[in-house]
Amino acid sequence: MNIIDKVKQLISIMNENELSEIEIQENDTKIRLKKSEGGYAHIIPQVTPSPISPPKSEQVCLSSESKENGNFVEIVSPMVGTFYRASSPGADPCVNIGDSVNEETVVCIIEAMKIMNEVKAETIGEIIEVYVNDGQAVEYGQPLFRVKPTTNVT
Repeated sequence: MNIIDKVKQLISIMNENELSEIEIQENDTKIRLKKSEGGYAHIIPQVTPSPISPPKSEQVCLSSESKENGNFVEIVSPMVGTFYRASSPGADPCVNIGDSVNEETVVCIIEAMKIMNEVKAETIGEIIEVYVNDGQAVEYGQPLFRVKPTTNVT
């Protein structure tokens, strides 16, 4: 069963049993659904990203420095969906180039099937590139951000 089918099944269970929140964990995937005031459920997957680069012709890049060395980490999309830099229309972006992030920093939102999914940095460092435009469709494993790793905890 793929993740979308699991989410649909969990939403059905929530609706049938009038639950406001449910959480499951299988292997290294954790799914937590919670109904908000508007009745939408939110999923916060914790997936170990694997770097898969999109074709260079499709890659949009906002950068604060060049790619002179390979000492960086890419934050990749944990799912297929629509990329949003901010948590709501008109809000400031979750992160900007030059911002410091840690493992728990929410860097963007990916909407899949009307479910808003927070994507966390899962690394410590500084955002040095944004590969994707706001509102752009993204694929599983597609790089979203480039991070210059640091050993300092901010």
